[in-house]
Amino acid sequence: MKVGIYGGAFDPFHKGHLSMIRGAIASGAVDQVIVIPTGMPPFKPARAASLSPYRYYMTLDALKDEPHCTVSDIEQVFGEPSYTVRTLDLLREKKIVHAKDKLYLMCGTDILFDFDSWYEPKSILEKATLLVAKRPGIPDDQVKEAVSHIESTFSTKIHFFDIKGVEVASSEIRIEENYEDDVPESVAKFIRRHDLYAHDAPLSGVSDAMYAKLIELSFRLFDELSEKRLLHSMNTAIVATRYAVRFGVNPDQCAIAGLLHDCAKELPLETQIALSAKIITEYIPGKEILHSPAGAQYAHEHFGVEDKVVLDAIQYHTVGREIMTPVEKVVYLADKLEPSRDYDDLSTIRSYAEKDLNAALIECYCAIKESFARKGKCIHEDTQKSLAYLLANRSQ
Repeated sequence: MKVGIYGGAFDPFHKGHLSMIRGAIASGAVDQVIVIPTGMPPFKPARAASLSPYRYYMTLDALKDEPHCTVSDIEQVFGEPSYTVRTLDLLREKKIVHAKDKLYLMCGTDILFDFDSWYEPKSILEKATLLVAKRPGIPDDQVKEAVSHIESTFSTKIHFFDIKGVEVASSEIRIEENYEDDVPESVAKFIRRHDLYAHDAPLSGVSDAMYAKLIELSFRLFDELSEKRLLHSMNTAIVATRYAVRFGVNPDQCAIAGLLHDCAKELPLETQIALSAKIITEYIPGKEILHSPAGAQYAHEHFGVEDKVVLDAIQYHTVGREIMTPVEKVVYLADKLEPSRDYDDLSTIRSYAEKDLNAALIECYCAIKESFARKGKCIHEDTQKSLAYLLANRSQ
């Protein structure tokens, strides 16, 4: 079988990428395309790309119904720059492609002009054939010169295929207000649902060391959490960072607590109980909130978090406590208000969260209290205490 390998940051995945995939298959140059969202782009600064799971799941959404096309998570590995030569080896080692399959590395014409600078270009061409999309805009004589140079330097033969001209730049989509025409509908929905390219770039507020830590943890959580839980956790981290900057709270502490707040939620129940018992000895918390103390302990034992402020924010993110620290308030609200949350009563709370942290928390507690009352239930005792404390000290 002839297999096209198409890698990229896909930040975001757009119609130009889709045109490449469909064009390669329609040309008959390949029978199948494996799309590989880059884990750690080797030639980009860490902050230049969205967190990897966002890009992977967005691409997966875009291509879930595309025939003869699969999306691979082979590069969703922390600590290893996504070098093409290594990915081609892994595809063989992990038997993602058959030993007899012929591999074609799909790329645009622009790649021809800097292919020499890639990591181990000679080895790449020993493992795969370059399959280049013919794109308008680059003079033919320049293309021929670049092709001649690569073919003679590496003793290879470059193959070409035609695509429908779709001129789209990911960098422009990330700053545009109206991008719907440039991306598949599923991608537009994904971007909106997760507020993926927010203009205030909340994570710019964290330190370089914390940004590197968030990258590491997002890769580790990719293997431990479901898609929905991981995306929610990343959203919470980003919103928590936004609130931290807005209200003068430590953004590094809020970001990591937000990312790890649900880290134990998908562990087996007995594991959560055992973890929770190391913090709460007098009783076993209810099933709905068990993951909070369990998560604090798991974040400490499994992810090496030592900061008690962070661990407390994880422990109290479900029901709060009488006197909450600013980090706890931020993480509590971010968990409830991150963009993929679509409860009916969030607009008012979100508006409060733009200007008054305590007022937003009071409004959130009251909304939860009313929701519980409609079901004939009472809010948790700790939530009641926290609400009472905030109301009593509202003017302070």
